[in-house]
Formats: sequence, structure tokens, C-alpha cells
Amino acid sequence: MEIFKVVGIGLIGAIMTLFLKNSKSDFTMLTVLATGIVLLIIIINSLRDVIEAFNEIVSKSGVNDKLFSGILKIVGIGYVTEYSANICNDFECSAIAKKIQLAGKISIFLMAMPIVLALIEAVSKLVGVS
Repeated sequence: MEIFKVVGIGLIGAIMTLFLKNSKSDFTMLTVLATGIVLLIIIINSLRDVIEAFNEIVSKSGVNDKLFSGILKIVGIGYVTEYSANICNDFECSAIAKKIQLAGKISIFLMAMPIVLALIEAVSKLVGVS
């Protein structure tokens, strides 16, 4: 299972960071960053299977592909934003982290507009309002 790899690498990275914090504080942030990159690579590899499964569900259900890709982009923006903000917080730059989060929220809002419009159109058709 991938979660055991993630937890193991995360714990090793945390322990290395603790040891380096006392002796070589210059390398502390590099250790945090390297651990984060390795974890991100593992997670992205795991997401491929999930995305393929969603593509199969969308193709069988007849849902518009553009709506599905929009939803995936929204989820991706959320994860990238959160990850980036956490890295900024690790570097003790909370002001930048908050601005990244704001930009992510605005991007998600903009990406959601076509989905909301499609939803309103579908509900209007069901109710009979044209």
C-alpha cells in the first residue's frame, strides 16, 4: 500500500529534520523540501489510477467531458494551493501562504462557473423552464 510508503518517508524526513535542526540548521529546510517532493511524486503516481477510473465512469455515464475535466482541475488547484501554502508556512512565510490560498480560492471560483451554469441549465430543463 502506498500509504505505508508515504508515512515511512514522512517519518524519516521528520526525524532527519529534527537531527539537522540542532546541528546543521542550514540543511533543515532542504530536508523538508526534499521530503515533500518525494512524497508528492509518490502521491501523483497514485492519482493516475484514480483519474483513469474517473474517466471510465464519465465515459459510461455520458457526463460532459468538459465538466469532468473542470472538476478535476478544481480538485488539483485545491491540492496544489494547499501544498504550496504549507511549504510557505514551513518556511515561516505565512503572509505569502495566505496570498497563495486566496489566489487558489479565486481560481476555484472561476473554474466552477461553467459547472454552476451547466447545473442551472440542467435543473431548468428538468423543471421545464427554458
